[in-house]
This record gives sequence, structure tokens and C-alpha cells, in this order.
Amino acid sequence: MINPKKILIIDDDPDDQEFLLEAINELYPDADNVTKSDGAEALEYIEQNPPAPSIIFLDLNMPFVDGYEFLSKFKNRPDNKRSRIIIYTTSSHPMDKARTRDLGADDFLTKVADFGVLKKKLRQVVEQVV
Repeated sequence: MINPKKILIIDDDPDDQEFLLEAINELYPDADNVTKSDGAEALEYIEQNPPAPSIIFLDLNMPFVDGYEFLSKFKNRPDNKRSRIIIYTTSSHPMDKARTRDLGADDFLTKVADFGVLKKKLRQVVEQVV
């Protein structure tokens, strides 16, 4: 089984954070999990807590620094190659997928309401990017 060491969830919705975190904790109980509510908080956390997380789950629509701006800023960091970024958003629009891939995202996961489906999709994307 794949075991990521450090996972960062960036999402402004506490319910979405909790839902994703619960699934991650069941799949990867040994991972160090951190949540942040926007891209600015996440960039500050990454700066102050090296090394960068092995996996970052990133929502696109957030206040202050949204997912697109986070990707643009994170892409310029020297340690960004260690992190795999998985977009975790309500969008399933092909243009969002293309834009985030162009900005450096590794995968795209549309939010689901079914916990079992979420765990299955998480396992698939984590095993692809780790």
C-alpha cells in the first residue's frame, strides 16, 4: 500500500475538509495531515514547515488566494517538484482541468458525496501520483 508522508488539504469549506480528511485518515492513517482555508494560508504554512507536503489537495474556488493563484505561486518554488497536486473541486469542466494541468496540477478529482466512492477515487489518484 502507498503511504504518503505529509498531506495538505486546501479548501475553504470546513465540511469538505472534514469529509476528505476522514477518508484520508482511513486510507493513510500514518500520514501527517494539515488543513488550510485558502491558498495564502497554505503558502505560508509550506514556507514555514519544510519540506513541502508529498500531496496537496487543492480546491479552486476560495477567497483571498484561490486554487489557480496558489498553483501559479507554488509552481515558482524550488521545492515544488516534491509535491503532487490533486485538484479537489466541485467543477468537472474540461477548461478547469486543462487550465490547472497547465499550471502544474498532477490530477483532478471532482468532489463526490458518497464516502465509499471518495475513498476509491482517492486511492486511485494517490497511487497514480506518489
